[in-house]
Amino acid sequence: MTEKRKQELKQLIEEAMGSLVVQQEYNAPLCLPVDVYRRYMHERWKYFGLDRLSPLWIILTLDIGIETAKSRLTKFIREELAQFLGVDGDSISVATYFISSNSAHGPHLHLVDSRYIYLDFILRRLLDIALVRGAEAAVSTFHRCSRPEGSLGTFQRVSVVNGIKLKTDIDVCRGIRLVPLLKSDTSAEVARYYPNFLRFSLHYEFPNFFGQTLLAIDQPGLSMFHKPRSNQEFPQGLPVRNLPFKLEAHDVGYQDLREVESFRESFSQALSLTLIDFIDIPRGGLLLAEDGTPNLQDGTFYIQLVREGLFLADDRTFSPRHESITSLIPANRPRFFTRANEDHIEQAKCLHERLVNFNSKDKGKLLIAIDRWIKSKASGSEADKIIDLGIALEALYVPDGGGNTTYKLAIRAARYLGKDKKGREDLLAKFKQIYNCRSKAVHAGLVDTTIRFGEEKIDRPTFIAHAQDLCLQSIKKILDDGKLTDWDSLILSGEIEEADN
Repeated sequence: MTEKRKQELKQLIEEAMGSLVVQQEYNAPLCLPVDVYRRYMHERWKYFGLDRLSPLWIILTLDIGIETAKSRLTKFIREELAQFLGVDGDSISVATYFISSNSAHGPHLHLVDSRYIYLDFILRRLLDIALVRGAEAAVSTFHRCSRPEGSLGTFQRVSVVNGIKLKTDIDVCRGIRLVPLLKSDTSAEVARYYPNFLRFSLHYEFPNFFGQTLLAIDQPGLSMFHKPRSNQEFPQGLPVRNLPFKLEAHDVGYQDLREVESFRESFSQALSLTLIDFIDIPRGGLLLAEDGTPNLQDGTFYIQLVREGLFLADDRTFSPRHESITSLIPANRPRFFTRANEDHIEQAKCLHERLVNFNSKDKGKLLIAIDRWIKSKASGSEADKIIDLGIALEALYVPDGGGNTTYKLAIRAARYLGKDKKGREDLLAKFKQIYNCRSKAVHAGLVDTTIRFGEEKIDRPTFIAHAQDLCLQSIKKILDDGKLTDWDSLILSGEIEEADN
């Protein structure tokens, strides 16, 4: 677009802004103030497409009340996009690509989505951008998207982080951040204007997801128009160097889709390993419900990234909306959190770095141990928890396999964690008791109500909590060392006496 055409578009948008009206889907009028709609859209974009109303199929759009202003703006859009229009003169294909990069293939395109849209959809999106960001931002977005090379930017892969509650955004690393969903009544205010809201809400859960935390990972992306039914979309995996135009993707932390998935898994593990230290009550800890009140939950605290959504910023593309964050948060699910701050996240980042850089030869065993430790913190039978802990400890202390597992595991763990002879004797007994309990759970499918742990008898949940703690200590010490220990050399480096059971 020339500068003259940009100014013409800006003027047409400003004329249209004076007669905006809010409508429901299918052009049904809605008596919703435009300013309320503006705040609603601003919040939705801020929180990566979060839309509390989407489970109720409430779809709101803007329209222009003066028909002549609408006709002039539509005519302008049609003229500027003429090269992309289908034979009907009204439809366009919009495709969205991630730009994934790895050492083997270099930067290449990964097709995410392709759909047909109509000029009316583009008009309404243009009005949304102008209302929330201003007329100049709307003109800029339209100009970028209407070029043959499309609009280059960053899109986000967004996950819900179960288990932590934040007060402010925290940067994890370049292009990755944790974002709290702060309390808001904007969506509820919009719902009050919707005539059928009460009827819908009686049949469908109105999700209360504020108080959750999101993990947003930037990914380089390209959104562009294609002519419908012309096979002009770029093939999957097309190298960026083969595009008919020059493209320089934004620099982000992780540019390969497999790297992103690996980061999500390892960072959630680092969060779990870090934040469990701030849970003070042995049998599960002090957890916070959504209203901030403390709740005791029996041994089930861990961090988990649940599902994943794709957010293509509505204010930077004309791609239709993808699934909202609402659909990522199950309704009627008990939600418990521990409060986290920047110091906690910084510790998790350091732990994550150790995990990423851990000795590659031993890393598989360590990941098994972490995964099983996390599973032992999740819901499940107490026998399952003990079995998971047994597998975790075997992966750490008996990676070489062989017979006499109980003794090898116990003596190695005692020597590794113990500070002195007395402490090692105590640990030797405890690790034997843990593994014996694991064997009983495997073969008999049950765990005794009271179990000897060292010199005392304790109840089953407390025994499991102590076993989880010893497993966590082992994982963290091995992470600090950066590799699994040569267990034979460790045993020979000091004396240890076997304690009685």
